[in-house]
Formats: sequence, structure tokens, C-alpha cells
Amino acid sequence: MPLNEINLALGPEKMLTTISDRYADRNFLLYRALANKDGYLLVDISGEHTVFESGLNYRVLKEIGETDWDGLLELRYVTLDTDQQKVFNAVVDSWNNKAARPLGLKASKVLISLKKDFQFLLLNVWEDEQDYLAWNNSPENKLAQFGHDGNRAPVDKPYMRVR
Repeated sequence: MPLNEINLALGPEKMLTTISDRYADRNFLLYRALANKDGYLLVDISGEHTVFESGLNYRVLKEIGETDWDGLLELRYVTLDTDQQKVFNAVVDSWNNKAARPLGLKASKVLISLKKDFQFLLLNVWEDEQDYLAWNNSPENKLAQFGHDGNRAPVDKPYMRVR
């Protein structure tokens, strides 16, 4: 069943596992940041009203590939005006063809913030860190042209699944 909404919470592992344990009936996924070993991410894919107070609430606009949530999770935050959205969507839509998809990219979800206009989140699931790094540093990465919140570059955060 496709997801309509995804909610995120950031924080220390203990805080996020406490939330996860308190709402054990939810479908939570816990990830650890690659760049910050003390940074954790809790992803709620239950489809229910959020229990998080983080404000990181997103509606799913499109999904590409089959998401099994194992591997490296990349969160790519971008701010897109109307014209940029067309180009961004064309790049991501091309990934419907597996041959055009970056090597190692298993699935993508394009999300839009429920609280901030023009704020998007591309949630990518990669086979492993090497595939992600190869694409992210490649001139073939056509998404590198889109910035976030007035910056020229996107905010890009990779995470590995803990549980």
C-alpha cells in the first residue's frame, strides 16, 4: 500500500528509542547519521497522525522503485520554485526506467513539506554507501543543481539503518 505521509524526528538515540518503545504499534524505522555518529533519525511510515513534535512532516507526491528500507537512506532537502520543480520532476521521473536510474538506487520518494511552501525532500534508498557516494560526487548527479533555503547546494544527509 502506498504511503501518503512520512514523518521524521531527529535527536539522540535514547530519546528516539523511547518514542519508538512508547508507540510500539507504529511502524518506526531508526537510522544513524553517517556524518554524526550521535545523530539519529526516526522515520514514521505508519500512515497515522504524527506523534512527533519536530515539524518534519511530509506528504508523498511520488514513489519510484520498491522500498524495502534496508541500505543507506539519503535525505536530500531542496527548495524549488515552479520552474525548478518541472526540471526536478523530469530528472526523478526518468528513474522510472531502471536503466536510467543511478547505479545502486533502489527507491525514491518525492515528498513536500506540510508546513513550508516550496520545500521538498527526496528520500532515496541506496544499496550501500559506495553507490550513494559515487553518484553524489558524479557529474551525472543532475540533482546537485538544486539548492535549499537560499543556498546553492541541497542539504544532503545520509543515514544507515539501526533497526
